[in-house]
Amino acid sequence: MTLFRLAVDRALTSLPKFSNEVGRAIIEIAYLTMAVDGELRDEELDAFSVIAAVMVSEAGRASPGERKDLEDDDLRDWLDKLHVNGGQEEVISRLHAAVQKLGGDLEARRAAYRVACLMAMSDLDAADREFEFDLDLIASLDLGQDEAEQILSEVNAAVTPPEN
Repeated sequence: MTLFRLAVDRALTSLPKFSNEVGRAIIEIAYLTMAVDGELRDEELDAFSVIAAVMVSEAGRASPGERKDLEDDDLRDWLDKLHVNGGQEEVISRLHAAVQKLGGDLEARRAAYRVACLMAMSDLDAADREFEFDLDLIASLDLGQDEAEQILSEVNAAVTPPEN
């Protein structure tokens, strides 16, 4: 089991089960988070596979340690469906549409930010576009700065390997 999968287990273990529509919107936000810099790195694709499996599949809802990534065909299907054809304007437009699908569900909005933070950390590289996207995401999700910082802190704790 990879360290990232363990981190996902720790970071997402308390999420409630969301409807398919909400789960798919959260996955789209995760995808947009990794695609905003115009690059899809292997680490990001691996992270996306783990996160998407947790959000939409029964296998993803398995107990920690038994969760699986998406099958290769399923991953390719998601990537094909979510591909960004345009630039930054398309990313922001799709972000707003995905957030609309979350409705007024505060837990779904928090989960979307939690998943986006995981995605942003997966490649250990912070680009300016990712920082700007994070600000747009916080505003779109209507999260306060303190709330966003608390979620980020929890995700950081989940991805930081425990000291021996």
